[in-house]
Parts: sequence; C-alpha cells; structure tokens
Amino acid sequence: MTEATASETKLSWALIAALLVLLVVWGFAIATWGYGAIIVPALALTATSLISLIFVTRG
Repeated sequence: MTEATASETKLSWALIAALLVLLVVWGFAIATWGYGAIIVPALALTATSLISLIFVTRG
C-alpha cells in the first residue's frame, strides 16, 4: 500500500474537524429550536437533490 502524504493527512483531519463542528452546531440548533432544526436541512436537501438529478439527466 502507498503511504499518505502529509498534505493528504492534514486535509483528512481538516475535513473530519469540519464535519464534527457542523454536527455540534446542528446539535445546538436542535437543542435551541427543536424539531424545525431537523426538518429544514431535509427540505433543503430535497430541493438540491431534485436540481442535481435534473442536471444529471440532461447530460
């Protein structure tokens, strides 16, 4: 197997840290606003997914 370079390792840790921060912020939003903080991202993802599918199917 090939070894990961230092820049790849840094990028991996940065992505993991960003994901962890995003989840913590989302957790605080759920604690603050309740159920609405769970529904709004799902609604945004629905619209984004629909637009992405339209672009993919048009080639």
